[in-house]
Amino acid sequence: MTATSSRLYLTQATGSLHRRIQAVAGMRTRASRAHLNAQLLVRLQSAVRLQRARIEAQWRHRADRAITFALKQRGRPYVWGGTGKRGYDCSGLTQTAWRSAGIRIPRVAATQYRRIKTRVAKRELRAGDLIFFNSLGHVGMYLGKGKFIHSPRPGRTVSVERLSGYYKRNYVGAARPAWRPLPQIPLSLG
Repeated sequence: MTATSSRLYLTQATGSLHRRIQAVAGMRTRASRAHLNAQLLVRLQSAVRLQRARIEAQWRHRADRAITFALKQRGRPYVWGGTGKRGYDCSGLTQTAWRSAGIRIPRVAATQYRRIKTRVAKRELRAGDLIFFNSLGHVGMYLGKGKFIHSPRPGRTVSVERLSGYYKRNYVGAARPAWRPLPQIPLSLG
């Protein structure tokens, strides 16, 4: 091997090594970028989960206040158009209960159903949800475990009932007052 060919071989070998070093460095850079993106995604997911938990806790607190108010009204008479003192009709009870939790909802059952935008499937009912019956002519507040509270009709008082029999057959739907949609947990960046 001559000096010229030896230098040429060394230059080619060094160039090849240099390219390999750059390739490895590039992989490290891509790997570190991927690692940083993964860390960022985990932090973002954590922040969104925390925000979701706060929204749910806020709603549960308000729902608990509305339920507590409604339960204190047990035994009060049904009064058509009633919203307190003398008694309640069905929508007067739900409106006043949610107002005690700082939430304004409409006065009449059908209007409550139309204006409260968050619909709830029966299998996803939560305590505090409003449940509607009889072509939207009647409303009660779900308490959980298949029970609800309502002011049924003249001659009766505010009471807790099971969501079965007549009420199961005449169930129309449910709505969740004051519910803010939960932010989606991101699965990727971008």
